[in-house]
Amino acid sequence: MTIQKRKNGNIRVLHLDDEPVILDITRMYLERTGKIQVDTASEAHEALALLETCRYDAIISDYEMPVMDGIEFLKKVRESGFDLPFILFTGRGREEVVIHAFNNGATFYLQKGGDPGSQYTELVKKVTLSASQFRTRQKIRHLYQIFQALREVSGTLHGEEEIDWKLQRVCKIISSGQGYQNVRIVLFDRDGGVRSIYQTGLDDRMKEFTAFLKAGNRTSCTRLALELNREPVICEPSHTCVSCPLYSDHQGQYALTMRLEYAGTVYGIISVTLLSDFAHDPDEQTMFTELANEIAYAIHHYTLEEEQTAMETLMGTSRKLHIINSITRHDIRNQLTVQMNLYELLLEYGEVYPDIRSYVISLGSSINSIMEHLVFSEIYQKIGIQRPRWLSIGALIDGITCSHEFGNLSILHSTGTVEVYTDVMFGKIITNLIENAVMHGKRVKTVQISFYEQINQGVIVIEDDGIGVPDELKEKIFEKGFGNNTGLGLYYTREILGITGMEIVETGKNLEGARFEIRVPKKGYRLRKGSEIAVPEGLPVTE
Repeated sequence: MTIQKRKNGNIRVLHLDDEPVILDITRMYLERTGKIQVDTASEAHEALALLETCRYDAIISDYEMPVMDGIEFLKKVRESGFDLPFILFTGRGREEVVIHAFNNGATFYLQKGGDPGSQYTELVKKVTLSASQFRTRQKIRHLYQIFQALREVSGTLHGEEEIDWKLQRVCKIISSGQGYQNVRIVLFDRDGGVRSIYQTGLDDRMKEFTAFLKAGNRTSCTRLALELNREPVICEPSHTCVSCPLYSDHQGQYALTMRLEYAGTVYGIISVTLLSDFAHDPDEQTMFTELANEIAYAIHHYTLEEEQTAMETLMGTSRKLHIINSITRHDIRNQLTVQMNLYELLLEYGEVYPDIRSYVISLGSSINSIMEHLVFSEIYQKIGIQRPRWLSIGALIDGITCSHEFGNLSILHSTGTVEVYTDVMFGKIITNLIENAVMHGKRVKTVQISFYEQINQGVIVIEDDGIGVPDELKEKIFEKGFGNNTGLGLYYTREILGITGMEIVETGKNLEGARFEIRVPKKGYRLRKGSEIAVPEGLPVTE
């Protein structure tokens, strides 16, 4: 009995004959084609044992052999469930032997003898043809099973059950037939940590594998899948996966791995093991890609539903707080009206009693401060009440210059077609920065607003030609209570921008003018190109 390791793409043949010379000559003729590998056995029981442990594309068998002849061996092969091609290669040429062979499932019959060159050329043709037809039948059967699984997977993913149940069910579906063996789906959280794992066929290894992943390790196929752009990664475990905790489960098979991505967001990976014959097949890879895309689509929309539910809960809470705050402000405003009337009365008494005048003026300042707090709270309470929208910076600035009086101030902007995904109150923030420039810049004649892109963000710049901000005050101006007035404007500006993932800093030079930079995350802005829109993936196209 001689066994060789299978070479990728080669036809692997099992040859049974009780004559060692015939085995050697046949192997020499077949293997010198460079496309056929031959394992040999000199006794039928040896050949049956090989069929249980190795995968073959065809069998060549002699007829006359001790213990079990070629027809009896053929019957045993078919009874054991093997439907691979069977070529009876024998010196016996009786008609009844040929008929008996075909009646029991032989694919071809070839008689030994005659010119060896012609004889073995014919044998090569028969092996090549039958093996090709066999592989085609296997591929069609395999792809049909995967297609059937895909249909069931689609129905499962669009059901009403929880996503955890769906993904575990998907693993069982795609490993239930003869298509894929071991299956695993690994989902990651936003920080790259392992969120959850679903699998079939790997129960004995999962404890070790889970610890491996949660320690921050990644298998080679996972690393490659996360790097490649929507392409399956093909691994031959005996070469690429020796250090993987799942290696022993993958030997003798290939692994296909692909990242689960939708709308620019990567949720995790799916990995399956399958026969090496199918791993490199383009149809197989297309089918596997469809499977991965279907799963990624389901995870994406489940995530959106979770975020939608959380947003609706938050919006409901915000509306309740809005109502409570509105009622509270209304009551405070009524009390302030009473106090203002009393203040006016006390001012008159201050003319008569000068000793109390300073106290009355302090009271008036306190009342004005409370009124300013109410005005600010009313403005900023509106932040977050409505959903974020795509807002054109240029259109906002044009609207501000038309609806506000800034005296002789010139407002210039070169923001182009940029739009930001933010709260509808974003315009109030721009207005507040312009008003600050007029109030504190002293000599401000021009405010310029521009936009430029960096690698991971966009930057909106609002700068003036005033006296600027001293270096030691660049951070303090954003503190609550700092400034000539209440200081609430810049404090709340930073807080509100932070809600939508933006940052604001002051980067101007003292005595040369103030310069505020609003830094917008990559997904938080887009550039219109004519009627088209360059939209970061993961955000809605329309407002």
